[in-house]
Amino acid sequence: MNSRLTSNRCSLQWKLSHPGNDASSALVIILPDWVYGLLPFCGPGLRKDTWMRELSFQKEVCSFFHSRGIETLSLEPVPPDAIPTDEEMILASYIPDVYISIKQICKESGSLIRRSILFGHGFGSRMLCELAMYGLKPAGYIIAGGVYSDIDAILTQKYLPIKNYGFRLTDENISPYLDPDTNIIMNNLGKIFRASRKGKGKIRLKESGYLVDLHLPRELFSEEKSLPSLYSALVDPCLILHGSGDLDVPVSNAFFLETKLRQKITSVSRIVMLDKDHWFREMPDESEERVRQRLTGGCIHNPVDHRFLKHCLVFIEDLLKIRPSKKKPA
Repeated sequence: MNSRLTSNRCSLQWKLSHPGNDASSALVIILPDWVYGLLPFCGPGLRKDTWMRELSFQKEVCSFFHSRGIETLSLEPVPPDAIPTDEEMILASYIPDVYISIKQICKESGSLIRRSILFGHGFGSRMLCELAMYGLKPAGYIIAGGVYSDIDAILTQKYLPIKNYGFRLTDENISPYLDPDTNIIMNNLGKIFRASRKGKGKIRLKESGYLVDLHLPRELFSEEKSLPSLYSALVDPCLILHGSGDLDVPVSNAFFLETKLRQKITSVSRIVMLDKDHWFREMPDESEERVRQRLTGGCIHNPVDHRFLKHCLVFIEDLLKIRPSKKKPA
């Protein structure tokens, strides 16, 4: 069951995936980190690596839910090995279209939105808030990897630590890990800040013949859609999950978010997972090695922590009064 938002090169398609032949007990709607484009928001790293990190995480999460008899609805690229452009991602994340697509797919499949869970990862959590503000009414929300307290923190949290570690490491150790996308963004942080504050929707960076186009969606910087106003749209039970070693979104955001949500929601749970990264994977003990692994993309080889997935499952089963299911034999 599909709803397509297409372009000439690639399409992002809402895909409803069923848990085998079993009757589904719930629906989880996955909202990924890249909903406002890959760079700079999902960096640092090469554009293709940022895509693969999020895609791998989404596949592991969906596979787990399917093994527990739960349907998932997620945006998938067509063809499956294509990497959409940032324009295509932003188009596919247009809230009125997403709202209509979700409603239509649920109606055609017989799924009840009031028995669905909105699962937002990173910036997908912001989109989760926007959908709630637009009128989508699920049973509850899972916010994984937090939401930025302010948009300026995006670049400072993601890119400035790399510069700081660069001063402590020798050039020959750090330079092989600075891909051209990360390097050009780091060298132009001031220019990017100024463009975002002036409301420019797009900026082109050029350095030594290397070009990078960055999208800076205006709604991320508008007062109308400030994070406090978006939080106020959430009124149903919420689970907040965050890795203490997250190099993308500071773990302090989980506490900030919990405080804000408790002002309106009676059922809010927060779980901080020790030494887990933005995708709830294991991290090296040494800080320098954590940054190095983040830049090289080595983190993708670590599996998503099973306890993170189990926390999500328990929240869904408790909220929807579902009898805990046993994992299917391999």
